[in-house]
Amino acid sequence: MIQNIPDQLNAEIVLGTISNIKEAVNWLSYTYLYIRMRRNPDLYGVSTEDLNEDQTLIRTRMNLIHTSAIRLVKAGMIKYDKKSGALLATALGKVASHYYIKCDSMQVYNDELKPQMSNIDLFRLFALSKEFENIPIRENEKIELERFVDRVPIPIKGGIDETATKINILL
Repeated sequence: MIQNIPDQLNAEIVLGTISNIKEAVNWLSYTYLYIRMRRNPDLYGVSTEDLNEDQTLIRTRMNLIHTSAIRLVKAGMIKYDKKSGALLATALGKVASHYYIKCDSMQVYNDELKPQMSNIDLFRLFALSKEFENIPIRENEKIELERFVDRVPIPIKGGIDETATKINILL
């Protein structure tokens, strides 16, 4: 869950159940992650002395939430006032939450999306979404992909061995 905290946090901010860092830290205490961190601290990078000094892991939870909030800010999904601790969803954050788009994908879009992109480049960009990273290219699919690559209405950049090419063909 640690890797997915930014996406989970964004969803809670968009829903309106979290509006500041304090609420987010409290929300994290209701998760299975928190229970696991207390029962097996070494596995989650919490030292025994940290657990003895801070039985509720408030510092650890605060660090996880702060780091996640910073990632969401960089992806343009929330606004975070560090002084007051306020968290506010942006339009991009709402889109990501409603359509289950990962924070990492939104970051790629923010970094790579340009006003004058061609259809080819736009499809290629969306094929780089993190949601597609686990889609394999099987040996028995390569022949079919080679047949389809010439039939798709928008030309495709990249080789048949790339996941992005397979995604482009399917799109």
